[in-house]
Amino acid sequence: MAFGSLLLVVNVVILAVLVQQRFFSGDKLESSLAKDIDPTYDYIIVGAGSAGSVLANRLSIDSSLKVLVLEAGSDDQQPSSTVLKVPMMCPLAQRSEYDWQYSSVPQKNCCKGLKGQRMPMPRGKVLGGSSQINYNVYVRGHRKDYDDWSKAGCDGWSYSEVLPYFIKSENIKPFKNMETEYHGKTGPLGVSESQITDFPSFMIEAGKELGYGTGDYNGREQKGFFAAQATIQDGERCSTAKAFLWPAIISRKNLHVLTNAHVKKVVIKNKKAVGVEFYHKGTLKSVSVNKEIILSAGALSSPQILMLSGIGPKEHLKTHGIPVVADLPVGDHLQDHITFSYYYKTKDLVFSSFNKTQSLWSLAQYLTTKTGVLTAPGGIESLAFITTDPKTPEYPDLQIHAVHLMTNEEMLHDIAALDLKYADHVSGIGGINGFILVYTLLRPKSHGTVRLNSTDAMQHPVIDPRYLENKEDMDSLLRGVRFSQKLATTKTFKSQGTEFFHKPFSPCLEKSNFDSDEYWRCYLGYFNLAVYHPTGTCKMGRTEDPTTVVDPQLRVKGIHGLRIVDASIMPSIVSGNTNAPCIMIGEKAADMILGIKPPKPLSNM
Repeated sequence: MAFGSLLLVVNVVILAVLVQQRFFSGDKLESSLAKDIDPTYDYIIVGAGSAGSVLANRLSIDSSLKVLVLEAGSDDQQPSSTVLKVPMMCPLAQRSEYDWQYSSVPQKNCCKGLKGQRMPMPRGKVLGGSSQINYNVYVRGHRKDYDDWSKAGCDGWSYSEVLPYFIKSENIKPFKNMETEYHGKTGPLGVSESQITDFPSFMIEAGKELGYGTGDYNGREQKGFFAAQATIQDGERCSTAKAFLWPAIISRKNLHVLTNAHVKKVVIKNKKAVGVEFYHKGTLKSVSVNKEIILSAGALSSPQILMLSGIGPKEHLKTHGIPVVADLPVGDHLQDHITFSYYYKTKDLVFSSFNKTQSLWSLAQYLTTKTGVLTAPGGIESLAFITTDPKTPEYPDLQIHAVHLMTNEEMLHDIAALDLKYADHVSGIGGINGFILVYTLLRPKSHGTVRLNSTDAMQHPVIDPRYLENKEDMDSLLRGVRFSQKLATTKTFKSQGTEFFHKPFSPCLEKSNFDSDEYWRCYLGYFNLAVYHPTGTCKMGRTEDPTTVVDPQLRVKGIHGLRIVDASIMPSIVSGNTNAPCIMIGEKAADMILGIKPPKPLSNM
């Protein structure tokens, strides 16, 4: 469907006012936040994101333990936070006050159609972190991802060993194809199937024509076409702040959460983490720790904090005049999922009622019952995991996010930071009926780095993902193009008059014939986006492995009392969205820290 900018603005204004009046009850929650802190705590958690919020909840269950959470962002109870709560509005949360608004350095092999050839890299700067600004998609990854971690030396991290932690956190709303034994019903995290229109059924039928089945991608088999599962509960986003953090803040006096607290560094004495220095309301403050400091600031900020603390590549630290505490490969091994979008046009508004004549009805439906298309996370209702690499026929190499709406030029300019000199290429997209398939490269071979820009903790780090540096990554995306064209030939797509929509791109036509492999290799280097899943910058593995930063217990090598608990510890990126794995990491880390025996591996599943 067409999703015009004027309609969007009007709807957002109306929605913001009405939803705030109906749902906003932030004063009571805000009053529970710490106004000041104690001099010393048992545990200090830096970052209240997907993993940090879980840790805060689990560690503070023991009332004898004092736990402090330092969050650089604000709380999620501000009047403007409506944008965080309504699933369809998630694109507007990015590039907002709740986003760090990071971007990469200019990329050589991609992003040529974006401003400065820089990739936008949104990261949540709010209680709940990126679980507040992502597209809510709940994907655990493939079992082989975790088994490969285990084989690489991460003892305790095989699929059968991490599955109980996924189940522990989850409160699933049952759906048709759900494999019950793989899901939890008593955890804090609300998860439901995002099937509002007929779009998932349409995609599933098309997939069947190409030999793909359906079912539960968080169950036994990931390969196939599916309705999306999302962290949505009762029509609203279920962030980790909502699920884990706020219930603990309100009910436990031993948990203190300080917002707008920007960490400068971890204080280390004699190879032991003893405290944290941070900025709060313009003042540099410090706090001490009795037991452990846990960095959960994410794959971009955790390495920055470590390096500012003297833990990182020796030569890089010396360049910035930082005394070296531990020479470790912090900031190396950055991996991220890069995507490419394919547009399809249809004859009619086939899938959604959210159009110009019915938009007010959709708003009314959401505000009265919290149902309808506004509960679809950014329009995503369907996912597919496909295998295009003959070397791994059962291990999907591409993921498809199927978006049941067509964007417009202005949103492309904003979300993708499109270079306006290429604006003509996307002109007219907002005026057609259709949908978008976003192909995600699941296991990129290209690795990048995070480095310090300066010794100023308030400056963003230097982020160089080196997207598509490895030729195999481009080969995979090219196979995605051909798969997308094949989808357009299915009877299911043809039944709705669906056509592959692409305007030939002049800079690539100058080098090759349209639709040749050479043409697409050129084009795929222009209009990319990431799905903002940075991982691996504090890699986990064997202590003796020189490429690792933390051991399988997530302890920073050579430093006592310091752990990393976030996506940065992943030895290799998972095959899917990273929010659910980060929550699992938080759950597993809490047991490690508290000395709780892990649950029995589910080896029969």
